[in-house]
Amino acid sequence: MSAALTEQEYQKLSHNFRSYASRFLKCNFYEYHDCLKRFLIFIEDSPTISNFIQENNVEEFNIEQIINEKTFNQKFRLPIKKSEEIAFIFQLFNYISENKLDIRIIAIGYSSSKRYQDKVAEFNNMVARPLVDHISTYLTEVKIDLGYDKKSGTHFTFNRDFKGQFNHAQDQGQISAHQTYNETNVEGLKELAEKFIEELQKNDDIPEEKKEETVEFLEAAVQEVESDKPKKAIVKTAMEKVRGINELATAGKNLFTLGGQLIDSLAGMVG
Repeated sequence: MSAALTEQEYQKLSHNFRSYASRFLKCNFYEYHDCLKRFLIFIEDSPTISNFIQENNVEEFNIEQIINEKTFNQKFRLPIKKSEEIAFIFQLFNYISENKLDIRIIAIGYSSSKRYQDKVAEFNNMVARPLVDHISTYLTEVKIDLGYDKKSGTHFTFNRDFKGQFNHAQDQGQISAHQTYNETNVEGLKELAEKFIEELQKNDDIPEEKKEETVEFLEAAVQEVESDKPKKAIVKTAMEKVRGINELATAGKNLFTLGGQLIDSLAGMVG
């Protein structure tokens, strides 16, 4: 099914998945079931992701028994094999959703904090995040298989729910002295983008949608500056998005400082 995706369809799928996953992973415990249900429905309604899940959802687990046998402060033991881990987590969340289980009880053993929100957040980090990571990795593989990462020498991925680890892998080849200079500048830009995104994801005051949009345009801008004829409109749009973040950030804070440096660096790339 993924082979039929156009590049635009892929970009929409990838963006929407990150949005739903982020909302689910960061939701308040009293909204947990609504966030979980939205996440599961999105998977069900997305053939590319749904097919991936079903291909791995082979091993059947007795989730009811596993939950009933779980002691008060015990954590779920996730399977070692990738396909079994995907199946277990997916079946667990479907069971929780279908039976409307109290997530506070399910997550009770995941943190020593007295706050339910901390327990649920750590439960999501240790149980939900691996499933999100598996899907993210698969979508990256789809992008590679469809050839949508070949427009520039760099392919980008965001690890562990895109919490700031902005990774890149660059094609190798002969380069001139001028190209070496440019690549040095681009590498510096990438490192700066990594730090900026890391700080951005730490900031809880900035709306998630604004974060997502900024990261999308920043990724596109970095790819553009690597090309022979970068599209200035894309780079300038990314600069505007970063400026928008800086307007919300506190002056003197690391995010604000990095944002200013990133804008200057992008501006230097397009003249």
